[in-house]
Amino acid sequence: MSITVLPGAVARYTSSKVREALFNMLGSVEGLSILDLFAGSGSFSIEALSRGAAAATLVEANRKMSDLIGKNLARTDLDKYCQVLHMDVRYAVPLLFVRNCVYDVIFMDPPYEMGYVTQTMALLEKHPLRNSDTVTIAEYSRREGDSFSRFEGLEGAKTRRYGDTIISLFNDDKTPALKERP
Repeated sequence: MSITVLPGAVARYTSSKVREALFNMLGSVEGLSILDLFAGSGSFSIEALSRGAAAATLVEANRKMSDLIGKNLARTDLDKYCQVLHMDVRYAVPLLFVRNCVYDVIFMDPPYEMGYVTQTMALLEKHPLRNSDTVTIAEYSRREGDSFSRFEGLEGAKTRRYGDTIISLFNDDKTPALKERP
């Protein structure tokens, strides 16, 4: 399934190779709820929904990108399973916390090398939107390093590198999706 993207430097899109690797690491998303922070074109959520995820909340601050998400969701007929929040992640996370939202998968793919991954992890620590089985995924540049060890409940990250892109999956050790596969 192809989606529409905006030309130019509005966003950095995750390659289909990296996205496929990410879903191979994650395993089945059948019936899960997704929180997609810094959603861009919505490709992660669209892929998750096409693989059987139950619902997705997508957060994107850029108006052109959030409009594009709406168009991509409508074109793929997945809009009925989604909520798109056109707002900054710093405001969306506390709002979702106040609404008592809990997600099975939290995915963040912020602009590289701006400190957003660490800031967002701290925000999610202050306003938890997860349960003991939630998988948190961060996509970031290898130049950002790994500064996640101080976050409670996110020990034992499963990390893979694809060129400059690093994908890290975090959760507690009870989640079967992140245990090493034979």
